[in-house]
Amino acid sequence: MKEKLKELAGALLGYSVVAVVILAVIAAIAVVSGSIMRLFGFEYRSVWSIILFFIIVMIVGFPLEVLSSALPAVFADLGRCTQRQAVALYVIMDTLFSAVAMAVTDHFMDSVSASDLSILVISFLFAATSIKDFKEKLGKDR
Repeated sequence: MKEKLKELAGALLGYSVVAVVILAVIAAIAVVSGSIMRLFGFEYRSVWSIILFFIIVMIVGFPLEVLSSALPAVFADLGRCTQRQAVALYVIMDTLFSAVAMAVTDHFMDSVSASDLSILVISFLFAATSIKDFKEKLGKDR
């Protein structure tokens, strides 16, 4: 019985540490992104509002992120476009889908107010930072 309790306590502690690390990384990304967006008209009531905004954007945008990654890769695999065109399509789709997720989240959150320009800028920056990962995915699929 004691061994099971020790295993449970160890697992609980391990999961808690992982959850705290993940939340810290998300918080850091959210604060930096919120600071960049603030230059373009983003307003918020508290740091927690920024963090919550980006957590909700991640949840809302996940299905769209999968689509923006898969569709250009499928087009490239089918020979409908070149790798370069697939990357361009990925950047466009990822930027637009991230912007939609942020606009929807902004609409329903009273504690933040994001301008269209701030949403587009940060959406494009997110897409641009993930180009390398998308190119690697294209290379693995072939």
